Amino acid sequence: MSDTILIRHEAPKGFQFISEEEYERFQAWKQAQLGIRTWKLKDLAKYKYGTKSTERASRYLTKHRHDLDVEQGGFIDYVNTHNGWQIPAAEMMDYLLNHPD
Repeated sequence: MSDTILIRHEAPKGFQFISEEEYERFQAWKQAQLGIRTWKLKDLAKYKYGTKSTERASRYLTKHRHDLDVEQGGFIDYVNTHNGWQIPAAEMMDYLLNHPD
């Protein structure tokens, strides 16, 4: 007969526990996204907010323009976005990791 030990551990604020299977699926999806060179606004919305609605993603880009605009040393050309956003996927993923708001 084996002994069972129960340990209670709470995730730090802002974190949650997920299954190993869910983590592996996310890692595979993330690698697939890195193969995509540019995102449209809907791709950013799906990655950041898990939705097809682009309103929040658009507000995020506007809020962070001072960091993201190529004229300020960023990687998004805000001046030439009238035909749709061209967002470098890898750079945006890195930025989102460092600016989660």
